[in-house]
Amino acid sequence: MPTAVEITDPLLTTYTRVLPIGPGVCDVCHGAPGTGWTRCWSCKESVEQVSCPAELVVPISLTVLDGQLHHVLRNYKSPFYPETVRQRLRIEVSALAARFIAQHGPCIRAEAGEEWDCITIVPSSQGRTGVHPLEQALRMFRYLGKHYRPLLTPGPERASHNRASDKAYSVTGSVRDLRVLLLDDTYTSGARVQSAASALQLAGARVVAVVPIGRVINPGYSGESAALWKRAKERQFDFEVCCLER
Repeated sequence: MPTAVEITDPLLTTYTRVLPIGPGVCDVCHGAPGTGWTRCWSCKESVEQVSCPAELVVPISLTVLDGQLHHVLRNYKSPFYPETVRQRLRIEVSALAARFIAQHGPCIRAEAGEEWDCITIVPSSQGRTGVHPLEQALRMFRYLGKHYRPLLTPGPERASHNRASDKAYSVTGSVRDLRVLLLDDTYTSGARVQSAASALQLAGARVVAVVPIGRVINPGYSGESAALWKRAKERQFDFEVCCLER
C-alpha cells in the first residue's frame, strides 16, 4: 500500500487548515463563536451537559457539508456504497489520521503535558454491528493500529446534535489510570465526543486529547462562521502546521 504521504499529498486541496484559538475561534473546537464570546454555543452546551468533558480538542481539518472531505468522512462507512469504494475512502481516512498524528503527536503531547497509552474511537451511537469503519481505517497503518484499543460501546442513552450525556457510552473494561487519545471522524456539535470523553474519565481514564478528523463548519450559519471559513481558506492546508502552533 502507498505511504500516508503518497496518499494525502494529492488531496491537500480537499483539506482546510484549522485556525489556532484566539479572537473569533472557539476555545474548545476551533469553530466560530458569536461576537464577543470565546466559546461557541454548541461547545458550551455539550461541555455543560457532561461531568468530565475533554479539555483539549485538536481537529485535523475544517470541512463544509458539501465539501470533498465531508463526502469521504460520510461515505467511508455508508452501506449504500460498494465495498470497493468504501475501502478506497477508508484508506484516505486512515492516511490522513496517521500522517497528522505521526507529525503532530509531539505538539499534542506538549500542549497536554503528557503522553497517551492508547488510541480509541467514538463508536457509533446507533447500534452499528461489526467492526466500526473507523477502527478498520486505523488498523490499516501500523503506527495507529498498534496503539488502538476498543474501549467504548453505545450506552443506555443516546447522544445527538447538541445533546451530550454521561450515559451515551459505556466502557468495555477497566480503564483506570489509562491515558487515552480519542479519535472521531466528524465533529459537528461536539456532543458525541464530549459524551465519550466523559464516560472514559468517569471510569478513571484520562483523555489526553480529542482528535476529530473533520471539524464541520457552515459558513452560511452566521457572519462569524463565514469570517472564520474565509480566514481558514486564505492559506492552503499544510501538514507542517497544526492548530496548536500559534
